[in-house]
Amino acid sequence: MTRFVFLFITCIYIFSIPTFIRAQDCEISAENILFYSCNEKAIISLRFHPLELSHDADNILSVTGAYSSGDRFGVEGLAFDGPRLVSSRFQGWDGIFLVSPDGTPYVFNSSDIDLWKTNFDLKVKKDRKKFIELAQAKNWSMIQSHLLISDGVLDLYEVENARRFVRRMFFTNQSGWGVYQTKTSLTLFEAANEIKSLINPDMVINLDMGTYNYCQRSTNLGPKACGELLTNSENLTNLITIKLLEKN
Repeated sequence: MTRFVFLFITCIYIFSIPTFIRAQDCEISAENILFYSCNEKAIISLRFHPLELSHDADNILSVTGAYSSGDRFGVEGLAFDGPRLVSSRFQGWDGIFLVSPDGTPYVFNSSDIDLWKTNFDLKVKKDRKKFIELAQAKNWSMIQSHLLISDGVLDLYEVENARRFVRRMFFTNQSGWGVYQTKTSLTLFEAANEIKSLINPDMVINLDMGTYNYCQRSTNLGPKACGELLTNSENLTNLITIKLLEKN
């Protein structure tokens, strides 16, 4: 009988460990995280020009995603929204941000995209063409940016005299995905090291925080700006919008 009780207690302890770990993961660096899906279930949508910037209480967070062209209007990098091809200007950046039709976000290395039982290397033209056709047919959305962490490993090098800015990044880990913003001005390399040391994410992609630095959060007191758009709102080319599945 004593042996049975001991085994019973041991089993309870073992099976309770994953739950405890997940609960701990949700508490990571909440101060720097604008949103984390581990705490609240949500879906994502990519939105492109022309954009309505009126406040929607259902949108818990809206931030600029991909870079915008400095010399001509448009989204930089390959971008599409289902059947709508927004930009065909594929860049050699490693970061690929994808959103499925059900609003689930994914971050991939452009040379290693495993989807639909197929591996795509978007730096190979034939693969890229096949991927675009298939993804658009399946109603997925996509933008490109610089990949900072790939499979838990830094995907960039330190650059001498690199410029420092407050940085915003999208990350994924075993417990979910979220948006992280540094408190101080950092280089991309420093920002990548900071998020790695605090969160240890699997994948991290940089979000645009230059002239097109749009960021708005929903709070109990109404919408609150978390970024400053330094151009006319008509020039904003794209947004990542996060909407809660259930309101508390």
